[in-house]
Amino acid sequence: MNQKELKLIKQKIEDYRRFIYVLLATGTFLYIGVLIGQGEKTFVQLMFMSGVDVVLLLVAFYFAYRAKKLKKKIKDELSS
Repeated sequence: MNQKELKLIKQKIEDYRRFIYVLLATGTFLYIGVLIGQGEKTFVQLMFMSGVDVVLLLVAFYFAYRAKKLKKKIKDELSS
């Protein structure tokens, strides 16, 4: 693996971390919106917001998995 590929992988890891932070922050605010003021929202709105929150969390976990996999790839390349 050359330096250019290594740099590209490191940039991807940083991007994935940023995506994780944004997704978790968005999901947190959405979850707080579900908890606060439940009397003003219909059941459909609450279920939609909860569903979107779960999707955001799953996407964040996916990016965490990808970042971990890329870090392992870098570690394996540098150790060999």
